[in-house]
Parts: sequence; C-alpha cells; structure tokens
Amino acid sequence: MMSVTHAALAVCTVAIGVGTADPYVLAAAAVASQLPDIDTSESSVGRVCWPVTNFLEQRFPHRSMTHSFMATGAIALLSLPLLWWGRVPLYLAVVVGYFVGWFADAFTKSGVEAFYPNPARLVIPGNPRARLDTRSPSEYWVLATAIFLTVAAVNIASAGGISETVAKTFFNDPATAAELFHKYGAEQRVVATVEGIHIYTSQAVSDRYELIGATTTDITGVSLTTGVLHKIGNGSDIQIRPTRVKAELTGMVRITSQNLAIQEMAAVDWLTTLPQNAFISGSLLLDDIDELQIPLNLENYPSVRTWGGQLELSNARPLELASLLRDYWILNGQVIVKVRA
Repeated sequence: MMSVTHAALAVCTVAIGVGTADPYVLAAAAVASQLPDIDTSESSVGRVCWPVTNFLEQRFPHRSMTHSFMATGAIALLSLPLLWWGRVPLYLAVVVGYFVGWFADAFTKSGVEAFYPNPARLVIPGNPRARLDTRSPSEYWVLATAIFLTVAAVNIASAGGISETVAKTFFNDPATAAELFHKYGAEQRVVATVEGIHIYTSQAVSDRYELIGATTTDITGVSLTTGVLHKIGNGSDIQIRPTRVKAELTGMVRITSQNLAIQEMAAVDWLTTLPQNAFISGSLLLDDIDELQIPLNLENYPSVRTWGGQLELSNARPLELASLLRDYWILNGQVIVKVRA
C-alpha cells in the first residue's frame, strides 16, 4: 500500500475518532502511520531512518515485528509522556496512526504478521480476489474515500463537532444559542438572528443580536440595529418570545472584567472613567435614593432598578446611567465592569 494511502487512512481515522481538526494532531497521525514501514529500506521512512532500518531489515522480515499488536503496544508505552504532559489528542494520534498504518496492510494480498512473534499472517478478507494491490484502482478508490471523509470530518470538527453542527442546523432555539454562548462566548462573538414577537407590544421582531449573557434557556443580547438590550427566550422576565433563533460565531472578541469598589464619589465623575462599550453589573448605595425616578420601559431589558434601598445594575451602560444619575452621589458600591472589544 502506498505511503500516501497509509497517511490518508490514519488522518481520516483520527479526525473522525478523536473529533479534531488540529493540524498538529493530524500531522502526528500521518507521521505515525509511516513508522511501521521502517523495517524496509524501500519505504520513505526507511530511507530517512537508514541506520534503524538497516538494523531491522537484517533481522526481521518486512511486515512482521513492526506490523503487529506487540509493536503498537510498545508505541503506546513509549508515547505515555504525552499523557503526562496533558497531550491526550496527540497521544491518541500517535497510537491510532501507528495502528492504522500497519493494519491497513492486512487488506493487501501479502497481509501482516499481526500476532508477532507468531508467524501466522493476518490477511483480510478471506477472498483473495477482494484484497488490494498496491497502486491498483481499488487502492486509489480507498485513498479518495479517505480524503473525502477527512475533509468532512475536519469541517465538522471545526464547527464544534457533529452534535453541535446538528444542533445549530436543525434546532434554532434560544437553548442552542445559549449553549453556543457558554462554550465560545469568552473568546468569540456570538450573534443571533431572532424572529419572534415582543410580548409587551405584540409587534413582530426580526433582528440580529450580539449576545452578552445567557442562562440555560434564555439569551441576553444587544440589537445590532438599535443598540437596545433585550432578553430573549421563554422565562418570566423576557421581552421577546422567539419563534426562531439562529446563532453563529462572527469573529474574535476580547473581554476584560474588573471588580470595582466605589466610595464617596459623584456618579458622573465615576462614569466618565468608564469606556462607553462597558456593561456594568452590581449594586450602588446612593445618597437620596428615595428621590430617584427610574423611567419604566417595558419594551427593553430592565438593566437598572431599585431593590432593598440600593440601585441594582444588570448589564447597564455608562451612557444610560449618566443621564439617570447626573445629580447623585455614590456612598458606596460594588460592581463588575465588563468591556467587550
């Protein structure tokens, strides 16, 4: 069997079995698949590793010791440091790649001594006419199939795996978008296309939202059209009940988070120190809070409210607070400021 066929089968098996698109892992599988042929100087790896090949070639027949379960076990033991270093996919790639590299030769006419040191050869299938010849049309069909499956497996793995791909394709609901945000939201921008109805105005909604938060079944996002914050889902505090939610990753995002303790400061002076793309959550104790009038707007997400004598914030924006608290003094407060860039 050709070296490229060994490599393609190993990469295909690892891409599907391990569920990875990591090029380093797949390359390790391809390299490992060549190692069984180190016992012959006619192979590519044999020519590269001539001293080792010369030693093995004089002592062992081709497709004997290196093409066996015993050799696979030895490779698995020698590769154990990869597990110690936490490189589990790389370890699996080496072991699986080596195994596939020699096991594929069992489907050729000469077979392999899979149970070495027992000299019996493993040849699959039993019908000699169904076995592969090197560079035959049948082998090229195997190679083409392996390449096709590898491309498909890499694309699926790049999209997050089979289950995630199926979910994003067929389950267009807030729970799927929330799961996507929980998995990738710390590093990637998650944008949801939402169709539904506003529960307070009964108007149809069709908009795109950048997600900034999520529970198990609900999502919170900023409209890319109006900049308004909405909660979307089926909970009791939502503004939009969706009929369809299609989430996607649209690019990288960098999130910085800072815990702030505020003492004796004018609210406007504090807010001017914050970037306008910040989201503020926490509580503030204000002087004369009883005089504070918070506009009631059922159409938008309630990012500001009074509770227990304090001002409670949930993803409030600096500009929103600046207009509300321009004449107020913060006695003390504890907030988290998140900035998305």
